[in-house]
Parts: sequence; structure tokens; C-alpha cells
Amino acid sequence: MAKNIYLASTSSKSGKGVICIGLISALRGMVTSVGYFKPIGQKYGKNEDYDKVSIMIKETLGIEDELKYINPVSIKELNHYIANNDEDVFFRKIQRSFRKIEKDKDIVVIDGTDYVGMKSAFEFDINADIANNLNAGIILIEDGYGKSMDEISSGVLTGKESFDEQSCDFLGVIVNKIETERLEEVDRGLRKILKKRKIDYLGTVPYDSILAKPRLYDISRSLDAEVLFGQGHLSNIAVEIIIASMGFENALKYIHDGTLIITGGDRNEILLGCITSLISPSYPNISGIVLTGGLLPNDNIMKLIESLSELPIPILSAQCNTIETVNKINSLVVHVSSNDTQKIDIVKSSIYRHVDCEKINEKLKLEKVRKRTPEIFKYEILERARSKKKCIVLPEGEEERTLKAAEWIRNREIADLILLGDKDQIARKAAALGLKLDDGIDIINPTESQKFEDYVNTYFELRKHKNYPMDVAQDRMRDTIYYGTMMIYKGDADGLVSGAVHTTQHTIRPAFEIVKTKPGIKSASSIFLMCLKDRVLVYGDCAIIPDPTVEQLSDIAITSADTARNFGIDPYIAMLSYSTGKSGKGPEVDKVREATGMAKSKRPDLLIEGPIQYDAAVDPDVARIKLPDSKVAGRATVLIFPDLNTGNNTYKAVQRSSGAIAIGPVLQGLKKPVNDLSRGCTVEDIVYTIAITAIQAQGE
Repeated sequence: MAKNIYLASTSSKSGKGVICIGLISALRGMVTSVGYFKPIGQKYGKNEDYDKVSIMIKETLGIEDELKYINPVSIKELNHYIANNDEDVFFRKIQRSFRKIEKDKDIVVIDGTDYVGMKSAFEFDINADIANNLNAGIILIEDGYGKSMDEISSGVLTGKESFDEQSCDFLGVIVNKIETERLEEVDRGLRKILKKRKIDYLGTVPYDSILAKPRLYDISRSLDAEVLFGQGHLSNIAVEIIIASMGFENALKYIHDGTLIITGGDRNEILLGCITSLISPSYPNISGIVLTGGLLPNDNIMKLIESLSELPIPILSAQCNTIETVNKINSLVVHVSSNDTQKIDIVKSSIYRHVDCEKINEKLKLEKVRKRTPEIFKYEILERARSKKKCIVLPEGEEERTLKAAEWIRNREIADLILLGDKDQIARKAAALGLKLDDGIDIINPTESQKFEDYVNTYFELRKHKNYPMDVAQDRMRDTIYYGTMMIYKGDADGLVSGAVHTTQHTIRPAFEIVKTKPGIKSASSIFLMCLKDRVLVYGDCAIIPDPTVEQLSDIAITSADTARNFGIDPYIAMLSYSTGKSGKGPEVDKVREATGMAKSKRPDLLIEGPIQYDAAVDPDVARIKLPDSKVAGRATVLIFPDLNTGNNTYKAVQRSSGAIAIGPVLQGLKKPVNDLSRGCTVEDIVYTIAITAIQAQGE
């Protein structure tokens, strides 16, 4: 039985490389370690040492193996071996490199040849021989773009027969690049055809035209252009290109979202017209402007543009004339690169949604996960959230990272989302970023909502003991975070995530006023999910309570244990201090000792040890010396810090020095989930905080 996966295609344009990225990402959520190997690569240009796809996949997925092992042989070298009847030398070189990659891996995804530089029939044989030599089952990638059902099925059957002749283990078929409007029809038809032929069908992946479009970054490099403005927006994608040679009032009707405008550098009226159109919600958002001929706007125009602090498009200056510029852009060969996060997200999302990775897992009979790596834990979080979708409200709907995260979540069907803010502003921002938010995401402007008055009245009733007048209640509900918090209080949403541009205080104060804490819990607290290389630990409290009392510390331990269990982590609770057991004395140690006793009396079902030092809590060897009879020492999964100063510094020290992924802070103890982001958060941070909030809502 095959242990590894060999991706083979039937043509040079099957999109096998991007399928490879998505499959590796998906498999990383199922097994501990996934390897990547491309035995034969196509090298481009005099200075290229390795295949571009190999480099991109290594960088994109953070693969640690060396490129010389990942991609050991070039097409040129292979042809040399064949011409000299040295095929045995070729296979030995492949196998030596593969052994370096396969070591300690649960599975290796092997990226087959690209049908560039060899005859097709011979290439099939080479792929089959490599797959058999490396104990890999074939997944056939068929390019379906523009093909009829008969052409697609014929290509699949021919490929299958060719590999059967070589006695290959055949795992199944993925059909790639099917036009969106034909997706259901092709998917349904292929299932019937392949079922009759007893061929395992793994999925049909839709064609996304964005993958073949260049970014402004790619265009800038190809033109050797100067970036005059908008350096931070070179990731914008040029969906289409137009030459603006007529007056701008006439050119407007040809402009759509994502259009790249090319015009002479002396056409000030077109330049200003394009910038003006960005301000209006009624007009499309262009992706950028290329000024040609080496001409620049006059000094006054340049100063005017410089004064626009948040211009969401790049403006480039190219030395060549307009026709030459267009020809160079049209001749660009677009490759997905490791810094092309938008396209990589599209690829991963397509595989998650359209390829049956569980069927691949079943066919290979992969061993169950031995360790809970960060990738596996993150995969589990997304799958848990997806299993029972909840509605999460995002009060920072006009913020760029929030919008990108919202599209990512929507594409993977992790949660239902509500964005709060000005609808026109959100639409303009999304269009400028090349995001599609018009399907499956609700956008609400609080002051325009039909529920605004009801929310105002509810808040007034909740806070009337504070003698707040009605106008204060109205002001509160104009604030998107207060409005979003009222949504979860009223049951119109299940959870809230904020903090990318607001302080922690601003995010959580409405929750304390409206949602409040669970019965029996006097203080809300927080934990971080610390994803280390081989396990996931819970750290609490590292964000909310500066100097917890004995009772608060016991509550933190109990709620952190419940939170850990909610995320599939068995809670072994260590109450941390600078001494272990009875070895130390002093007010700080006594507080931890008392809090440990209180937590045990409240929840005798939990395993709790304290006071205990960090090394004794997590290191079995130290635990055997310091607390040999403890059921927690050496195996702690929930670590409770004595104060915020210790907890916050420790989590950051571990995060920065070990490369651990810190997910959080995750707020706990509230009746409904509200979670705070760091103002330095990434799009990925927001995505996983949304998923965590959804899981908390499931628990409620």
C-alpha cells in the first residue's frame, strides 16, 4: 500500500503546483509532519538554481528541508542521463534525496513533472517509475478549463490507463480550473462517469481568474518602474488593463473594479480623475495607475497627491511608451509567489472546500496524529468552528485586516459574519483591496439599523441604576463595539471580535456593562493558547487582571481549565510561583497556595498542583525530583501565573524565543464570548480569534 502521494498531471497547465499547496496545508491538519518533494524541476534563466514552484512552496509553507534535496534533478540533467543510458544513476540520485526528505515525515507529497522539455508518453513512464520507486500513490490532476465533459473524462481515463499499465497505486482524480458557472454540472457528471469506471473522484476545483492576473508588484518589476506613490498597496491585482487616451469623462465608462489605468505621464486630468473616482462610492475602484514615457506630473500635482495620506493605489512611472508598456504587461508570465498572500489564500480555500482530503486520508490509512502540532491544532480549531457555524460580529468593519479576514472566513465557511460600519466606506475599502464581500457577509451601519432604537432602550434599562440619561444610551449605541455587544446580548449574534484598532478597555468594557460574567464567576479573565512545536499549552491570565486576589486566582484556574477542555486539551493545572510545594514561604507563595486550595474545594474534579515552579510543571525529569508523587507535575497543560506582570512577560518571552504561536487573548468567564485582538494583530490572528469565538459560542 502506498505511503506517499504523487501528483501527476496530463498537461503543462493543470495548476498542479497550486493544488500541491492546498493539499499539503490540508494534510498538515491531519498528521504531524508533511514533506514536499519535486524530483524533476524546470529551471528558468541563467541564474535559477531550482524550480520556481519548489521555491514558492518551500517559502509559502515554511518547509525546513533544503532545496537541493527537495528538487534534486533538472530536466536538462534528466535528458543527459537518458542520452547516456544512465537511468540507474538518475533513480539513485532521486532516491538519495528522497530519503533525506522522507525521514521523520508521516507523508510526503511528491510533485510530478510539468510536461516541459520531454515527450508526453515518455514523461508518463518517468512519473510512473518514480511513484513506484518512492512508494507513492498517484493523484491525477486534469486541466478542465474550456473542455467539454467528454474531453475531461477522456483525459482522465487515458491518464488512468497509462498509470495502470505501469502497475501504479492509483488514489484518485482531481479536476482543476473548471469555470464557476459549470462547476456543479461538471462535478455531478464526473461523479457518475468515474463511479461507473470505479475510479475514485476526489473533487473538482473551480477556476479563479485572479490567479492568472499580475499584481502591481509584478508589473512594477517587469517594467523596472519607479513607485511614485502607494508602495504599501503593490499587492493590488490588475484584473484588467485599459489605455486612457481619451478624456477621463469618456474613459470612465470603461473602468471597472480592479482596472489598471495606463496613460501618458503628462495626462494630469486623467490622473486626477482616477484619484477622484476613488473617493466616490458610486464609481469603481481601480487597482493602480502606470504613467508612461518617463513623464511625471508637475510639482503642484505631485504635492497634491503627496497630501493624500491614505491613497489606496500604487502610481508607477515607466520609461517606455504606452504601447510598449501594455505589451510588456500582457507578456508577463504570472506565477503565484510566496509573498502573494491573497492568491495563496484563494488556493487553500479552494482545496478545503472542493477536495475530499478525508477520502485521501482513508485510502492511505494514515496513522493518527502522534503530537498536537500548531498546524494540527489550528486545523482542528477551523474544523470545530465549521462543524456548527455561529454568527460573529466584527465592529471594526472598515479596518483592512478585518476585511481580509472576513473574506477568508467566508470562503472557508468557518462562521457567519456581520461587519459594522459605514456601508459605502466598507465597499470602497473592500474594492480597493480586491476583496469580494457582497455574498454571505452582512454589513450593518448601527445608526441606520431598524433595531437601533430597541438597542438604545435596552441599554438605557440595563444601566438606569447608574442614572445614565437617554442621550448617553444613544451615544453608546452609535459606537460599533457597544452596538455589537448589544447584538450578542439580544441574540442577534453569537460572539464578538474587536481590538485591531481599539484598546482592550474599549473592547471589553461594553461586555462588562451589558453581557456580564457567568454565575459563580466574579471576574472575567483571559488565556493564551500557546502552540509549541509538539504541544499546545494554556497560559492564564496574561491580559486582564493585573494583581488577582486569592479568589480571582482560583477563578482563573477553574475557567482556564474549562476553556482548555472546550478546545480539546485535557486540563492538568499548575498554579505557578517561584517555589515548589512546601519549599518556599512569603506572601506571594502563600497567595498561590491559598488559591490552589480554594480552586480544589470549588472543583474537586480537577487536577490542580500549586505552588509549583514552571520547570517542575512541564519537565518530567525535574518533576520526578521536586514533586515525585504529583499527578500534574511534569505534564501540566494549563499554567496559571500569579499576576499579569509575570504572565504577560512569560508568554511573550516564550513566543519570541521559541517561535511558538500565541493565539489570544481569549476572554473567559463572560456569559457570551467577546474576544480582544492586539492592535498589532495579523490577518491570521483575526481569523483564528473568530474561529475560537465561534467554538466558545458553540459551548454556550
